[in-house]
Amino acid sequence: MGRAHDAPPAREDELSSLLEATASGDRKAFRTLYGKAAPILFAVCMRLMRERETAQDVLQEAMVRIWSKAHLFDAAKGNALGWMTVVTRNCALSRIAAAPPPSSSLDEVLDSGPNPSSGDPSAAADLRRCLGQLNERYRTCVTLIHLHGLSYEELAAHMKAPLGSVKSWVHRALRELAACMGP
Repeated sequence: MGRAHDAPPAREDELSSLLEATASGDRKAFRTLYGKAAPILFAVCMRLMRERETAQDVLQEAMVRIWSKAHLFDAAKGNALGWMTVVTRNCALSRIAAAPPPSSSLDEVLDSGPNPSSGDPSAAADLRRCLGQLNERYRTCVTLIHLHGLSYEELAAHMKAPLGSVKSWVHRALRELAACMGP
């Protein structure tokens, strides 16, 4: 579809018009929309996925979803870029949820070396053991925030839970980890 990063930035009214034209099946409008929105949406994908190839896959999935669901966009309820960002973030979160448990990523992080703040080579093994003792919800919260870089708001959306509850889960998880790890 061309080089998306060569397109000049779009104004919100232009994006809304392009999204509305896309909803009526206008392929040329969609190509233009892609060129203007893809660089911004790719940044969202990179932030969540942290791996270029996976982020590119998620962007493509999001753009297909934007094409097929453009008719759901309502300019009276919000702006086009915000709507497309939510669609993209949901694609990324679905990919994260469908991935194997983050323990493999966690193992890679923990095996990459000793904890630099403690200088203790056994810290990674201790952390792995303590994470294994957390209940599934707490472990998921901690790994999605600390390994995948989700914000509390993104985590709440992913977990389909109130923001306050998610914050409490993370804080409890961190307290339990600290207690398990000892002084």
